[in-house]
Amino acid sequence: MAAQGEERKIQKSYWIEHSVDLTVEAMMLDSKASDLDKEERPEVLSLLPPFKGKSVLELGAGIGRFTGELAKEAGQVLALDFIESVIKKNEGTNGHFKNVKFMCADVTSPNLKIPSESVDLIFSNWLLMYLSDKEVETLAERMVKWLKVGGFIFFRESCFHQSGDCKRKNNPTHYREPSFYTKVFKECMMRDDSGNSFELSLISCKCIGAYICWLLKKVNSQDDRGFQRFLDNVQYKCSGILRYERVFGEGFVSTGGIDTTKEFVAKLELKPGQKVLDVGCGIGGGDLYMAENFDVEVIGIDLSINMVSFALERAIGRKCSVEFEVADCTKKTYPDNTFNVIYSRDTILHIQDKAALFKSFFKWLKPGGKILISDYCKRAGPPSSEFREYIKQRGYELHDLETYGQMLKDAGFDEVIAEDRTDQFINVLERELDATEKDRDAFIREFSEEDYNEIVGGWKAKLIRSSLGEQKWGLFIANKK
Repeated sequence: MAAQGEERKIQKSYWIEHSVDLTVEAMMLDSKASDLDKEERPEVLSLLPPFKGKSVLELGAGIGRFTGELAKEAGQVLALDFIESVIKKNEGTNGHFKNVKFMCADVTSPNLKIPSESVDLIFSNWLLMYLSDKEVETLAERMVKWLKVGGFIFFRESCFHQSGDCKRKNNPTHYREPSFYTKVFKECMMRDDSGNSFELSLISCKCIGAYICWLLKKVNSQDDRGFQRFLDNVQYKCSGILRYERVFGEGFVSTGGIDTTKEFVAKLELKPGQKVLDVGCGIGGGDLYMAENFDVEVIGIDLSINMVSFALERAIGRKCSVEFEVADCTKKTYPDNTFNVIYSRDTILHIQDKAALFKSFFKWLKPGGKILISDYCKRAGPPSSEFREYIKQRGYELHDLETYGQMLKDAGFDEVIAEDRTDQFINVLERELDATEKDRDAFIREFSEEDYNEIVGGWKAKLIRSSLGEQKWGLFIANKK
């Protein structure tokens, strides 16, 4: 990678060359830019938090595709770009907005002075990929300082490969994996003069076409995000996810992998063009299967940042309609009557207030829509002390099948089917355990003996709990009339 000073010269030369025309096609480096802009601009804006009357800092503002849109709502906007002709074009277009100031400046320059805790929303669209790794890290730290507590950072980047069909003599753009940006911003922390500590909470990470969008919020480090931290640092560490995938099969972290997915999805009777919400999408194998084989639109959400990072990386370049987003299903909202199907595999066991969630599902489903859930359950009556300790340690909230089914009925669902699939669960566990034990040496080479022992021990413990009738596996299907 070029040295810091050299990097800025290369990028400035590149953008001087590609900003001669000062058109949306030149800025987006795509001959179809006008059509793309009409399609994507509303979607990008829909991902922003409310900013009416707020202070907005737009970095890499370009010729002002978003400047005018931001100015319509914001109290004030500072639009910044490092190419003088570009920011002057922006001012010529949007200068009639009296709440906008325009500045020619390089975001990496130490001479750029933005007051600490002065901004409610920092917005950038295709900026970080024109910075070196070190410049991204430094800018992220500065952005946290500029942002008010409770303020937001939104940015969108092209990842993995070149976007746009414009021919280029050279291309110094850095096409990174999404996990790079997630890691840099997650690890960004600061202290104020009083010793208070602040960090960025990832609100959403979403794919729009070939691009990834991030929304982060500046929070006090003591704010409670314990469950998400537990998922990403304990149960679903990156290495742990890959271990699960080794057992369940490529793209899957749920019981039975592709086999149970095919069986359960067949029950949905999917039709082309239908919209599916997958709650607890994991690393996305089921969503890609549905989208590619049934021509449906799938939105997959998961609270685990690590899970969604894997899913996003694996979705890039796939010719199907799939979006993945980091989101808490208990806080997420969708318009009524949005989805034809809501699908969830072995996830809702984490949710304490299932009754409230099922009521949300009912509202989100269109009339005639269907819900399918597989989930861990327990037998009726009080659990043994051992099983109670397991549930507590995992943070699960388990119900017996009848209670689970009744909650769906109470939420308004009709034709509720609550099936005990524990025998199938045991058979699948035995197959997965047998395959893992036969693959012992290769598994240990890829991970470690400790990893192998944890997986094998975990599967054997599940087999014992299930064979004793303590742990159940339920399949729930219901309709909305």
